Amino acid sequence: MPISIVADMWNRMFGKSPTAEDIRVQLKEVEREQKKQRRELDIAEQAKQAKLRDAIKAKKDGKAELQRDVFRELRQMEIDRNFLDTELRRLSLAKTALTRFIRQIDMLERRKDGKSLQNLILRFKDSDLQRAIDEASVSDDAFNEMLEEVLGEEELAVTGNRAKEDTGFADFDRALEQMIKAEEAGSEEDVSKIQAEIDRAVTGKVEKDTED
Repeated sequence: MPISIVADMWNRMFGKSPTAEDIRVQLKEVEREQKKQRRELDIAEQAKQAKLRDAIKAKKDGKAELQRDVFRELRQMEIDRNFLDTELRRLSLAKTALTRFIRQIDMLERRKDGKSLQNLILRFKDSDLQRAIDEASVSDDAFNEMLEEVLGEEELAVTGNRAKEDTGFADFDRALEQMIKAEEAGSEEDVSKIQAEIDRAVTGKVEKDTED
């Protein structure tokens, strides 16, 4: 099985002790890959729609064998789509991890705390984060808990005041993804519904509304 984009990046990043700038370079690479994979998803969706039209025409023309061939192609397209979705999930998790990692490295470099910096890099490198990213099945909450364990109490102290500020961000992030897909699909009704979800996430009413 070929190595994933993120796994390859991780191996290169920890081939030496990375600096904050090294991590920023990798983060930019992750963001570029996200854009590339999303473009590929768009192209795949267009190809899928074209194949569906081919299947409809074959059905109308009574060309059963051609219809079966198109069905097989669509099934392969779905397998490829699942692979792209998994890679995008890996990239999303990697972006979260690297963003938090940079913040901690910046803090330690400003404090000129070389010992803590090296300990942090070792904890990050030897953690289960890469395995969780590769599996791409971990929830956002579980992954954030893993990050907090790796980054330690110092990072919690720095970001503690951000906890309430960021409440609902996961819901906001998911709603934005849905909005992007709905807009691409041209579904005005879905866009309207998702806009309401975004509004609830921003106002912090998601959990309350759900409980009601």
